[in-house]
Amino acid sequence: MIRHGLAAVLSGALATAAGGCRIFTDATPGFLVSPGALSFTARAGGAHPPLQFLSISQADEQPAHWTLVADVPWIGALSSGDTTPYFLGVGVGTELPVGTYSGTVAITRVSWRDVRTVPVTLALLATTPLDGRWAGLRDGVSVTLTLAASGGQVTGAGTLTPPRLSVTVVGAYAYPDVSLSLMAGGDTTTLSGVFVDDNAIAATLNGPQLANVALTIYRQ
Repeated sequence: MIRHGLAAVLSGALATAAGGCRIFTDATPGFLVSPGALSFTARAGGAHPPLQFLSISQADEQPAHWTLVADVPWIGALSSGDTTPYFLGVGVGTELPVGTYSGTVAITRVSWRDVRTVPVTLALLATTPLDGRWAGLRDGVSVTLTLAASGGQVTGAGTLTPPRLSVTVVGAYAYPDVSLSLMAGGDTTTLSGVFVDDNAIAATLNGPQLANVALTIYRQ
């Protein structure tokens, strides 16, 4: 009896496939979290670095409830749950010794119980790192720099306005002092500054177009 019943089911399925080609698909809409990893650099015991952001969405653009859990106490987020789409700020603490730390945030889509994990890396240095993007604006004068420091030497590139110039950067860095040359063609503008906190440098610009312009540049 069981065999006969199974044969009937299979026969019906084959007939359906032949006549109407019934196809079953996974209708679960995609759950999207980006970027796939976060990396922070800061000074041990210093100010917290700027937040970084995760985009959380569902592929069909319908609202979906999500929750977030971090597996280490030094990772924090502006929300532990909400609905898609969402732009979520994630931050880290610096109340740890010098070293490199790893953790994870897990974002769960509640309705489908699927999880996206995002690795988080935190490098804590003995002094404030200069590497990264910096920008400042005061009284129409603006500077934007992307810098890399190694062994006390600084290289980079950026823009300086006015006039708007693309500049090449070389210089020196010995915390908390920064001394840079911003070169464009045959002109050089100097930037001399000192860290006022882990994410801001009080600077003075001097060059062919600028004289003793004081402004603060901020880590971006």
